[in-house]
Amino acid sequence: MGISDMSRWRVGVDSGGTFTDICLFEENQGRVEVWKVSSTPDDPSRGIAQGVEEGMRRVAPEAGDQPASPVSYFGHGTTVATNALIQHKGVPTGLITTDGFRDLLEIGRQKRPDLYDIFADKPPTLVERSLRLEVAERLRHTGEVEIALDEEAVRAAARKLRAAGVSAIAISFLYSFVRPEHELRAKAIVQEEYPEAFICTSHEIAPEFREFERLSTAVVNAYLGPVMKRYIDRLAPRLTALGMAVTPHLTQSNGGVIGFETAADKPVLALGSQSHSQTVAGD
Repeated sequence: MGISDMSRWRVGVDSGGTFTDICLFEENQGRVEVWKVSSTPDDPSRGIAQGVEEGMRRVAPEAGDQPASPVSYFGHGTTVATNALIQHKGVPTGLITTDGFRDLLEIGRQKRPDLYDIFADKPPTLVERSLRLEVAERLRHTGEVEIALDEEAVRAAARKLRAAGVSAIAISFLYSFVRPEHELRAKAIVQEEYPEAFICTSHEIAPEFREFERLSTAVVNAYLGPVMKRYIDRLAPRLTALGMAVTPHLTQSNGGVIGFETAADKPVLALGSQSHSQTVAGD
């Protein structure tokens, strides 16, 4: 059988905490096969690679003799980001924000499940107060600079967070979605002071109106950043070792797909990834 005569398979993987399901769709004949293996919670990429290898060996045993992989598309959904968030197993995270806004992460907005219950238990905040640092800067809603960015304050905040041992830093300034220069400059300074940290800015993650929504989304992204990067750094070489030449994709919360590089930079997009992964092979 020549390479042109080989079956071409679209592979979708649903990686959960107990089982990893693999759906294989053959493009020419419309054949569908499903394979299941036990998940490997210590390293989910191991279970994914094992399941794909076993599934492909079952449906396309001839592929082992061919120089090209029979996989024409690979997409998967994973609970890595979701589990890390709900189990509070992200990384120690810091926040740099506009002077006067350090407590916004806890204050939130008026719409709450228990608005008038002063005894209601609140979930733990992803960034403890001592790691939420303020710097002088302020933009108006028009994008006009009211207070210039205090670059030395940003530098001092970066050094303090590094000394505190955080692994990720979120930067969220007032009205940065209108004019991002302050956040971009702050990010550059933090990278100079702490190049090992995962750093994200709110205008890159959620460039939209409403300060709490944008700040909290940036914080979640930073909190999950190193977790998702570690996962992808393990999975990508395993797929390459299987001879897979196609660009792998990961399903995101809106049902679409993103590349591994985007998922590593914006892991917040992967929250709810698994709930959409069942359709990825046949899309």
